[in-house]
Amino acid sequence: MRKITVRLLYLFVFWFLVFFIGRIVFYFCVTSLLSDVSTSLVLQSFYKGLRLDVSTIAYFLSIPSILAILFLVAKKKFFLYFIDFINYLLILIYTLTIVGEACLYREWKSKLSMQALQHFMHPSEVFKTTSWGLTILFFGLSIILTALFVIVYNKKLRFSRINIEFTAPLIKHLSLVLLFVIIQLALLVICIRGGLQAIPIQNSDAYFSNKPIVNDVAVNPFWNIMYSISDFFQHSQENPFKDFEQAEADRIVNDLYRVEKDTTELFLTTTKPNIVFIIMESWSAYVVKSFGGDNFAPFVDSLCHEGIYFSKLYPPAYVSDQGIPSILSGYPSVSRISIVNQISKATKIPCINGDLKQHGYQSAFVFGGDLNYGNIKSYIFNKEFDIVKEEKDFDSSIERGKLGIQDEYMAKEYLSMINKAQEPFLYAWFTLSSHMPYDYAGAKTQLVNHKENDYINSITYCDAVFKDFFKSAKKEKWYKNTLFVIVADHSHATHKDFSVYDSEYHRIPLLFFGDVIKPEYKGKKIDKVFSQMDISSTLLNQLGLFEESKKYVWSKNMFNPYSKSFAYYCSFAGGGMVTSDGAVGYQHGYNILVSDSTKNNKQLSDSLWNLGKAFQQSIYEDYRLK
Repeated sequence: MRKITVRLLYLFVFWFLVFFIGRIVFYFCVTSLLSDVSTSLVLQSFYKGLRLDVSTIAYFLSIPSILAILFLVAKKKFFLYFIDFINYLLILIYTLTIVGEACLYREWKSKLSMQALQHFMHPSEVFKTTSWGLTILFFGLSIILTALFVIVYNKKLRFSRINIEFTAPLIKHLSLVLLFVIIQLALLVICIRGGLQAIPIQNSDAYFSNKPIVNDVAVNPFWNIMYSISDFFQHSQENPFKDFEQAEADRIVNDLYRVEKDTTELFLTTTKPNIVFIIMESWSAYVVKSFGGDNFAPFVDSLCHEGIYFSKLYPPAYVSDQGIPSILSGYPSVSRISIVNQISKATKIPCINGDLKQHGYQSAFVFGGDLNYGNIKSYIFNKEFDIVKEEKDFDSSIERGKLGIQDEYMAKEYLSMINKAQEPFLYAWFTLSSHMPYDYAGAKTQLVNHKENDYINSITYCDAVFKDFFKSAKKEKWYKNTLFVIVADHSHATHKDFSVYDSEYHRIPLLFFGDVIKPEYKGKKIDKVFSQMDISSTLLNQLGLFEESKKYVWSKNMFNPYSKSFAYYCSFAGGGMVTSDGAVGYQHGYNILVSDSTKNNKQLSDSLWNLGKAFQQSIYEDYRLK
């Protein structure tokens, strides 16, 4: 029995070593994100998560401990071989978790979560969206680390090598086994819950800094993913955001949407225009000059001078499967959820396509990739678009990249489809080439001395595509009666290096353009703070569909001068609120603001923080009850 106990203690130490190496690997993979992180904070992250590490190890030791007890009772070596199998499996799973999380963090600035795992329902699409370098890094590190950990385990810890002679009398042996069980059970329970305190350990117990990356490193990745999975299923029954009584949260949110007068300015010359959406994949406001960025998209910038552009627009989304229902259904998201992944819930939200169909509009949704990614396809089909086309529906001779058909070819297909459309129509094209791995044809130049140079190059590529598209579209009869809605699905990291918790990271371009815009509105810049989900209500009000717009309860009319100026945004692990007075961003579980533009005005920052927390609570409650 002593040999079993010693081996379990060695296994405990082994896992600490694995966790230590895992954190080193993580930092190795994300060095470009550490420019404003001190060495002291990095070092602290190795021990601030100690209690979560102990809890994780206790989970890992639970099954081996049970099998060790069965071995001591049954005296069958099979149980020792089974312990080895369980540990090999845990080594593989943990290695894939730490490497996968490090690779994910480079792009999404977030730990591995249940929402991220949902994307692996379509693994081929996941690997299509990553660069070859990142794919090689994932598989290379996974193989190397798994081999290293297995070699160490085989040399020092392999349970099947234990030889025990059971010579003690039966009663004494069973008494010792019972004592072993009691001690093991007590230690495991205490370690799993993180101690004897009243409230079991949470991932926020490892948080210690206003630099989110070091908090994320401190939280054990396996503990975090298991918590995320449990949290996902548990909170389909319960709201995880409970900062207020629900009635109070709803009151705060309702006050934000209350207007003194239900009216609207009309910027269109017609109430029945064609509507053409160009939903730009991952465009930040900081890539277009008119939106306060650099001039990487001169053509889109030129359209701003002839259209209506919104300089302070923020999405309640950080991935495409959140951004698209925000645009078309005016429905928000919060961390870890996307309504399109819950088909039964998604069917209950409105969609501008459905409302326009009742007024004779034909509709289409077009994408050059695979709509299964993020479960977007189910949402689009459930909303009854007349035509839905994705990569597999186009001629196989069209040149493709890893993700699908590049935008220069899709623009031509989109234009061809519109030319055959029956007016009035609502058509939407979701672009692709500004998403990793940016493998469109043509050389890339050094536009910025930054790791996002390939992304910036993809913006210039897409801008040139749009220029050619509009040059051809202007020749068509339908063009003069068409409103173009050009908007990003969500933002992206840029050479500006904003934190993912900063509102400016999330700010995106929105532009209304077309001959149907009244002359006095052309070139108009809207500086008021609005949300991406306000597009639906705004368009319906412009078309005179006032009753239909009332179904879009999360969407406000941007041309009602009485609409309040605010926008909620979210990230994988946090959220934020923007108003005309300032903006705050926060990380869930951390009780200090991560981002604050209010210049140390604590009363204002606390007020904005409460608005953000009330908003996310009400959103989740609405989502949960659908």
